[in-house]
Amino acid sequence: MITSDKRIKQEDFGNITDYSAVCPKGMKKFFAYAHFTDMSYCLLSNIFAATRTAALRIALDRFADCTEYLAGITLHGDD
Repeated sequence: MITSDKRIKQEDFGNITDYSAVCPKGMKKFFAYAHFTDMSYCLLSNIFAATRTAALRIALDRFADCTEYLAGITLHGDD
C-alpha cells in the first residue's frame, strides 16, 4: 500500500520536532514518521538536508537509541 500522501492524525503520534530551527538557504525540508513495534508513531519534522539520503541519515541518527523498537521510518519531502 502506498501512503505517501496520507498523514497520521495528530493525536495518534508523539512529536519531537524543533520548531525553532530555520531552514538554511539551499537546503530542502523533510519530515519523517518513525513507526515502532508497539504500533506507536513519532513525528520528526524540520529535517534540513541537501538530499533525501542525507535527510534519511539524520532521521536514523535521531532514532538510533531505540532501534530495537523501530519498525520503520517513512520520509517525506515538505514541498
